[in-house]
Amino acid sequence: MKIVTDSTADLRRETYEEEKIGVVPLTVRLGDRVWRDYLDIEPDDYYALLRKSTASPTTSQPSPQAFIDAYGPHTTAGEPILSIHLSSKLSGTYQSATLARAHFPQGTIEVIDSRQASLGLGMIVLLCKERARSGASFQEVVDFGRDLAQKVETYFSLDSLEYLKRGGRIGRAQSFLGTLMKVKPLLRLTDGEIHPLEKIRTTERLLNRFVELVKTEPRKGSSRRLIVAESDNGDIAAGLLGRLMEIPGVSLVERCKLGGVITSHAGPGALAISFVDV
Repeated sequence: MKIVTDSTADLRRETYEEEKIGVVPLTVRLGDRVWRDYLDIEPDDYYALLRKSTASPTTSQPSPQAFIDAYGPHTTAGEPILSIHLSSKLSGTYQSATLARAHFPQGTIEVIDSRQASLGLGMIVLLCKERARSGASFQEVVDFGRDLAQKVETYFSLDSLEYLKRGGRIGRAQSFLGTLMKVKPLLRLTDGEIHPLEKIRTTERLLNRFVELVKTEPRKGSSRRLIVAESDNGDIAAGLLGRLMEIPGVSLVERCKLGGVITSHAGPGALAISFVDV
């Protein structure tokens, strides 16, 4: 089977290659420059450009044709495809993948709305790959992926809500606008949408809160899998990861950087964790 995702999964380039995961890029525009997310520009380079630019970044979803091109070689070879994508409430990427699936009536293609973004999506992709590698059938992996989409928990903080506001992805976090004088918003991705959780005064308290969230009692008989991601604040992310890995029962799936599309909406200085009990 072949697993396909989109670039907002924010996995490392090496991970895509090592795990043989197909990735369809979204597009980032900043001023008069355009890049394919994760393919044409590295995250660190994009962070530097974004901090200097006075232009508002914009992003666009892949076309159905991009997914047709990605699916074609595998359907021709008779290989089933599991395609897992950014929340349909945040982007039309899932819709493009669904339209592309109709182009292959004889193929076996399942498209999953992850209800997640960035590292939460990446978590589902990697755990599905892990389950497939263990010998699970295609349908078992599909069912597992759909179940994960309802269970993965993703929390993130931003230096500013301005980028979310500009990009129209702010959702219910709109309620935080105008109240964030030197306050770090803690947000949660719930059912594919961004929801406000708490307003926290200092970075240290924010990191303590992340640790508290991961320390909550895991489901009996399960292990807690974790991903940590950041944009342009690697030292803070490294310190947080060190603390999280001291929690009994927690195992790291990936540490990653937020790509161009996600950073265009979150802004530099974002920090995120995603975990699930399996």
